[in-house]
Amino acid sequence: MAVAGQKRDLAPWPWVLVAAIAGFELGAHAWIGATIPSEQSWEAAAGFVRARFRAGDHIVGAPAWVDPIVRNQLGDLLSLRSAAPGDLGGVGRIWELSIRGAGERRESVELDERFGEVRVRMWTVASEPLIYDFVEQVQRAEVELPGAEGSQPCTWTRGRSSRGGLGQGPMTPEERFICDPERPWLWVGATVLTDLDFQPRRCVFQHPAGVDPVGVTFHDAPLGERLVVHGGIQYESERSRRHDPVTLRVWIDGRLAGELVHRDGDGWTGIEIDTSGLAGERAEVRFETTTPNPEARLFCWSASSRSAVRND
Repeated sequence: MAVAGQKRDLAPWPWVLVAAIAGFELGAHAWIGATIPSEQSWEAAAGFVRARFRAGDHIVGAPAWVDPIVRNQLGDLLSLRSAAPGDLGGVGRIWELSIRGAGERRESVELDERFGEVRVRMWTVASEPLIYDFVEQVQRAEVELPGAEGSQPCTWTRGRSSRGGLGQGPMTPEERFICDPERPWLWVGATVLTDLDFQPRRCVFQHPAGVDPVGVTFHDAPLGERLVVHGGIQYESERSRRHDPVTLRVWIDGRLAGELVHRDGDGWTGIEIDTSGLAGERAEVRFETTTPNPEARLFCWSASSRSAVRND
């Protein structure tokens, strides 16, 4: 019985708290352990997808941090374009390997299976077939760099590659157009950009040199009903939101067909150009990049000609 004015003995309470925390940690550890997929679960899920995979399929992991595991299991099925798509053009089906209830797609699923803690789902996508992928064909282009004596051709050559990464920008491919050895950032070629949402994008790196345009021209490109263009800047150079915009202009047979203005904070964005009047024909398609100030303008774009017939 407590006596008025007498302090209660609180000594046991810290030990009760410690015991409660320990009990919680033990329970949490058991729950986490139960939700970590085994290697056998991943292998079974990957084998299920592999047996049903076909050209045009796209494979993703959910949450995004399991992508390395998915690529370790199924990476041999993934081209660079399918692993880092500029968009879902040309994709017929999407496979998702997910854990812990992750996943962003809300459409009706066509296939849904579980392998231990790994869930496999598949959706058919109504996308337009690709007629021509400009990123994959960039070696066939003609590249020009503006100079005091007019535009100078850039040379397709082999040079020192780099892995890219934090503070280094996108990966520099070994084969690319080198425009100015004294300005090593002025090159054009296919690479993988990390956009503002930390998503990989297969694209053509075309760093602007200033107000005079760097030009990439495809002289004999097949066209469909639409030309779909996307562009963005490496996330490290965009997230501060303090640099000048980049303008990408698209010319078809000498006429301005479309313009994409990228401002810091836009992320990976795009435009669509109606080419139905030239569907089935070949044309000269030119991509030009400019900016008031080229500092930290690590710009990259993707483009493709599309058919109006969908993969329904």
